[in-house]
Amino acid sequence: MGLHRRTFLRRVAQGMGAIAIATGSKTLLTACAGNVDSTSGTSTTSTVSSNGLLNPGTLAWGAEAISGAPYVFYDPVDPSKLIGFEVEIADAIAQLMGVKAVFVATAYDQLSAALAANRFDMILNGWEITTDRERTQLFSQPYYRYGQQIVVRANDPRFEQYTATSEVTLANLAGMTVGTGIGYKAQEILEQDKNIKTRAYDGNLPFDDLAQGRIDAVMLDYPIVAYYVLGAGPGGTVNNSLRPIGVPTFLNNYVIAFNKNSPKGETLKTEVDQALDILKKDGTLRRIYENWKMWNDQQTQIGIV
Repeated sequence: MGLHRRTFLRRVAQGMGAIAIATGSKTLLTACAGNVDSTSGTSTTSTVSSNGLLNPGTLAWGAEAISGAPYVFYDPVDPSKLIGFEVEIADAIAQLMGVKAVFVATAYDQLSAALAANRFDMILNGWEITTDRERTQLFSQPYYRYGQQIVVRANDPRFEQYTATSEVTLANLAGMTVGTGIGYKAQEILEQDKNIKTRAYDGNLPFDDLAQGRIDAVMLDYPIVAYYVLGAGPGGTVNNSLRPIGVPTFLNNYVIAFNKNSPKGETLKTEVDQALDILKKDGTLRRIYENWKMWNDQQTQIGIV
């Protein structure tokens, strides 16, 4: 997905008016690497060691916040406040380590280079393991198991028998036109099915076209659907004309990335994995995902209770 996903999300947000992106210096901060924004206070106790940090007392994490809902973005109500489910995860990890979580604003396509340059300790931004990334990066255990979500019009009689927990496959979309974003994993999946006509969007809105009957369905990453269709989180608005059907399919995992060439990279990976173990078992991750309408039974597959 990478850069294409971020470009798509940025344009979706601008078109829908769903996110009031911070203006002025805050917008500039998110445009390049090396700028920091504190996202939590320092805990007085620690459960997990922090020997792998580049700077003692500070867990610096890189991500892009421009139109990054629901991952990492600025609160439309208070643009000085950084929010998102990954912000909460970073804060929870830092708290267990007894350190301060500090956000380093970095353009999505520059994250790998910035990590390699040790501009921050780790990438936390809907990151996935790829062959190219494996050459220079270490990865944590999964913290979220995401999948591709199918969305249809709420009043479409062709799908009235399906609920959000039904088993729905691409076979149910045979002969239909399905929209997604250019560069998404969903585009690759859909284009491999000769029975489906794929319409990939770059700058337009598949949700709008779906609501207006120009396409039959949309398939995108579930967290994006949770925000733009289910209205999860600040700035999100429930789209009553649309609804997700079926459990997410074509599953993959989000992981945290560390610099493989850093002498502290392996140590930090071990410490973050320990923190994630705790957050999976003590209910923290589940609470975060429930609050953002992202919880589903698939999370138990990666050990979240």
